[in-house]
Amino acid sequence: MPTQTAVRSVEDLNTTVVDADFHLTEGIEEIRPYVDGPMEKMLVGSSSYSGGVNPYPSSGDLHPSVVTGRTRVFNEEKLATPADVREGMDLLGIDRVSLDPGIQLALGMVHHDQVAAALATAYNEYLLDTFLSEDDGLYGSAVVAPQRPDLAAEEIDDRADESSVAAVFLPSGGVNPPLGDRRYDPIYDACERADLPLLLHNVSGGAITSFPIQHQAFGRHMPTHVVSHPMQHMVNLTHMLTTGVPERFPDLRIVFQEAGLGWVPYLVNRLDYEYYGQRQDAPVLKRPPSEYVDEQCYFTSQPVEGMDKPGYVAQVIRLMGGEHNLMFASDYPHHDFDHADDLLRQLTGEFDRKAIEAIFGGTATEVYRFR
Repeated sequence: MPTQTAVRSVEDLNTTVVDADFHLTEGIEEIRPYVDGPMEKMLVGSSSYSGGVNPYPSSGDLHPSVVTGRTRVFNEEKLATPADVREGMDLLGIDRVSLDPGIQLALGMVHHDQVAAALATAYNEYLLDTFLSEDDGLYGSAVVAPQRPDLAAEEIDDRADESSVAAVFLPSGGVNPPLGDRRYDPIYDACERADLPLLLHNVSGGAITSFPIQHQAFGRHMPTHVVSHPMQHMVNLTHMLTTGVPERFPDLRIVFQEAGLGWVPYLVNRLDYEYYGQRQDAPVLKRPPSEYVDEQCYFTSQPVEGMDKPGYVAQVIRLMGGEHNLMFASDYPHHDFDHADDLLRQLTGEFDRKAIEAIFGGTATEVYRFR
């Protein structure tokens, strides 16, 4: 075990501290002005409601407020300006962020492929117009609509030269078919061409399409939130591996966001176990699944489970590949965001400074396209 380091706060680290999942809180009202053409009329003119059409499906869940202990429809504090983002970064001790969307988390469930593609383009225009500035450490991920991989690839090509775009964001919650299907290959090919990592981010409401029977039976937000994020990732990662996505796209970097830690070593070891026994069901793979994960897959930390159990977090990090594929993420400003120093306390004394600095920025700097 490494000796205790002198690191007491992320401010003590000799690295650019990166938050690999920091959310905006945009709603349809911010995005609608950027929608052009026929889709604009569909979102605004065809509705009898003064606010227009809201195309994003909702599970109707009531989120618990961890501040008051009361149940309410969840609504985080609005991040409407770069100053709002900087305030959150200062709170967390962050030097650089990859800004991820708010309402676009549900884009994969929008029940109109052209509207979904138009919303992705509109969000990216809003993001570039309002927030991004590499001089201030504000980078962003360009959102694409999985419903139209052809248009998604065009969107990636269109954003490839934007210096403040550091990644491609695919809202994977509720996506069907899973992401190993060859229809998504244009997206992966475009990511490789642009040298942009692909971010996969689920949403608890994705259970209404991914796990509809279970969602209906749960009847509450808590059990849905427990299983939705990791299990949707498990489905997509398993499908991507067994259908050979990393084999076909060896330069593709895939980031799995906001599902915690423990699911990763469990799934990877189970994949290897099944691979050795049923290799004929993954004929495109030339190596065990774990080797592709080690080389091409990365994971963000939040929500870090088990912080109250001594040694748990460090042990799981070692089992999942440690500093080589783990990146700190806060999930700010969502109700269950993690503070950077909380994770740091779990690592200090368990990992050396080099490993800690990799988790808090070094690995992200290699994975994301920061310029």
